[in-house]
Parts: sequence; structure tokens; C-alpha cells
Amino acid sequence: MIRKLYTILLIGLCLNLVACGDDNENIDPNASAPVIKFPMEQLDVDLNKVDNLPVVAVIKSQAGLQSVTMKIQTVEGTVEYKTVTDFFNPNSYSLSENLEYNANYQAFIIEATDKLDHIITGTLPISVTDVVERPVITFDPEEIIYDEMDENPTIPRTTFKITSEAGLKTVEMYLVSASGQESKGIINLSGEKEYTFDEMIDYKEGDRGFKVKAEDTYGYITISTLPVTYKTIPGPSLTLTESTIFAGTDAKKGVPVQIESVRGVHEVVIYRIENGSEVEALRETKNGEHTLNYAPEIDFTEATSKLKVVVSDGREGKEAIGYMKAYVNMDVATLNVGSQPLANNAHVKYPDAFGMVSLNDLKTYSVDYAIANEVNAKNVDFKFYCFGASGSPRLYSMDNTGKDGEFSGSTGKLSAIKVKNLTRFAILSNFDYENATVASISSEILSSSIAQSLLDPIAVGNVIAFRTGGSSAAGGGRIGVMKVINITEPKELVSNNATARVMTVEIKFPKKK
Repeated sequence: MIRKLYTILLIGLCLNLVACGDDNENIDPNASAPVIKFPMEQLDVDLNKVDNLPVVAVIKSQAGLQSVTMKIQTVEGTVEYKTVTDFFNPNSYSLSENLEYNANYQAFIIEATDKLDHIITGTLPISVTDVVERPVITFDPEEIIYDEMDENPTIPRTTFKITSEAGLKTVEMYLVSASGQESKGIINLSGEKEYTFDEMIDYKEGDRGFKVKAEDTYGYITISTLPVTYKTIPGPSLTLTESTIFAGTDAKKGVPVQIESVRGVHEVVIYRIENGSEVEALRETKNGEHTLNYAPEIDFTEATSKLKVVVSDGREGKEAIGYMKAYVNMDVATLNVGSQPLANNAHVKYPDAFGMVSLNDLKTYSVDYAIANEVNAKNVDFKFYCFGASGSPRLYSMDNTGKDGEFSGSTGKLSAIKVKNLTRFAILSNFDYENATVASISSEILSSSIAQSLLDPIAVGNVIAFRTGGSSAAGGGRIGVMKVINITEPKELVSNNATARVMTVEIKFPKKK
């Protein structure tokens, strides 16, 4: 708007002067002194801009101009700028001077002399806005260092202040990491001279700095970054020297652990996993040892299915965690069992896989063993049988004698066995076999539900409950569970006999009380 008014005034003055006519050869000795007119009372100059206005003036003279001298008044004094003595129209002269403005300029002075030697001086005050400093960003502290080797490392709050002579327009913030930068916000301002920031930034491993970009109202930009150093060390290393622990409820049992820690061990905690929940069994505060190889003792219960060991070096989220399978008052064994063609003479690939399973010894026995005497007969509880061209797998209790004639020994058939244990089975559909405990077996499996002497067919993955017969060497009425891990394919072991197969089962059997 100022520039438009300025232009209109200049045009008006020029038209007015043109109307004055050409140089008057006959000079009137009574002619008035020259008149100097500026289109504004003061010229405002901003050195931060590139489009400052020129100095504009119009000089009228009735007698005709002899010379026009221009000067610049500065803080240090007055300096000559320009003198004009040649005029197209001596009665009217307009000027427009594009000065190279300086911060020490105070005024523009025009001295007009006419042909009657009248001297008139006009002064245009100049107000100069000096070049402003770019925004200044100050961080406190000037650097953030987080060292995990410190006893109690903490991350200080991120604070900074921005000052601006011109006034702030925007502030942008970025979190710089090894993978790039992430915007942490853009603040739009309205020319404020100062902006402060004080927040908790949760720096992490891989972060490199906090970058701030400040722009003032002139468009000047300052970018500064707060260096962030995040010194990490590896967490503790935990080795459980045993994957499975067998324990009783009558005495504490040591849990062997090997621990290494660069920072030093702060705490060791052991939990029992019982019915899916963690129960704290031990919590020990250590003295910063870098190596530990010991077996802290804990109590077990019949509901314990696993142990969870947690080792801390004092840093949250850096714990070492390990799990150990636990069997309490429980016998566990994995057996290979041969079907009827292999019941007395095991296959060479499975030399211990005979046809009858002893729940007392948790091993298999041959037909010859089973029919040798009454004691041996009481020590076998069930047999593995495969039927037909497809070799369909089945489990039979010893008192289910329908297929005993196909179990041949060197001294007779299995039908000659002197005692037939009344083992019973049931396939379970919703029992958590992997975490089976004495407590879960006794509470979740009803004895009355285990009633079958034949399971036909069985398959890999089946979870089977069993109950021992009254005459069993293992003791009568005892309940356990087993899982079918694998069954060899028909004709895999004997090319012309699909019924010659080997079943692999894992048995979990609560100890006899």
C-alpha cells in the first residue's frame, strides 16, 4: 500500500512540474527560491529485505536550477553522494536514487541552487532496521549421554530455548536415529521473540540426536542438533545346564544355572509355573558378580510344570529369561514299542522295541519274557497291535486276548500268559499333556472315564489316559497319561508286511504313593 501511494505522489509531482513549461530565458530577479518536495516524511529501510524503496524527490525552481547536490548523513558524518548540473528542464527536476543502504544512514540531504544563487536544503530522515541475527538455539544440557554401565543411568529431560530478534514463525523438531529421522512436532508461532521446550524424550538404542529447525519472520533458518549418545552393553547371559528337572515335594531341589553379565548380576528370580500362572519361588539379590555357576534351591509342588528363571543386571527390559521343564513326583519315559511281528524279535533299527509295555519299569518286554512266569506276566500292562493290509494301529490291554495268537515267542504264544492285567484306556481331547502334572492328572481325569481295553485305531498325536489293573506290578488303580509321538509307516521296516510297525510313545506316570 505504501509503495502504491509513493508511486501516485511521484507521478503527480512530475505532471505538476511538466506543466511549469520550459526553461525561462528571461530570469525574473524576484523569482522565488527553489522548492524541494519528498513524497514521505521519513524513509523506512529494512536491511533484511531486498525491495527497499529508492529516495524520491521533486525540485521546482522559478529561476531555473543551477545545481542539485545530494548528500548522505551517517552516524559518522555527512558524505557527498552526487551533484547534478545538467537539467532537461531547469524549472523542474525529479530524482529517484537506489541507494546501497547501510545501517549507519540517518538522512538524505538535497541542496538545490538556482540561477539567482538561491540555495535551499531539504532533508529526508532515514530509519534503518539493521540486519537481524538468525534465530539462536541453545540446548541445556548441550549433550545427552546415557551409559548403561552407570550404576543408575538416567536420561535427562530435553530442554532448549530459541531466541529471535525478528520473531519466530515456526519451530520443527525431529528425532534422529540410525534408521532416519522422525518428526516430533511442528509449532507455528506469531512472531514471538522466544520459545522454550522442556519435555522427557525416551531415547533408545540407535538414537543419534534431537534436531531443531527454527525459522523467523524474515525466512532466516537455523538448524541445530542436540547430540545423543546411547551407550549399550549386552544383557546378562543365562544358561540352564539341564532342560528338564525331576524333583519331589519332600525336600528342596537345586536349579543349576550358569550366568555371565558384563554389568554384573543384580538379581536372580525363579518362578514355578503352576496351572499357567507364575508363583515366585526364590528371589536373590546379588553383589554384581560377573560370573555365577550355582544351583539355588527351591521348593516344588505337584502342580509345578515348568520353572522360569529371570536374571537382571539392574536394567529394566534387559533381563535374561530361561525356562526349564519340571516333573514333580513323576516318572517320564519315551518308549519304542514293536507290533506283533516284532513283539519277540525287535527290528534292528529299534533293538529295544518289543511288543509288551511295563508301566512298572517303563520299558518293553518280549513275548518270551511275558509268558515265562506269573511275576513277569504281572509286569506287562498292554501291547501294540497292527491290523490288516493297511497296518491299522491299535492298543490292547493284557486281558483283551483276541489277538494273542498272533504274538509268537520262541517258547509259545502270548495266549499262554499266566496273569492278564486289566489295564484300561481313554483318548483325551482337552487335556494339556505338555504341562501335565500330578495335580492336573488327579484333578482332571476321572478314573471312571478310563474304561476301554481296546483303542482302535490310534494315531500320532493321540493323548491317552491309562489306569493300571489290580494285579499290575506297578500297583493297581494308578492313573497316568501318554502321547503317541510317532508310528513307522506300513512296510517301512518289513517290505512285505504292513503290520510290522514301531510306535513311539512318551509316558508320564505319577509316582506310586
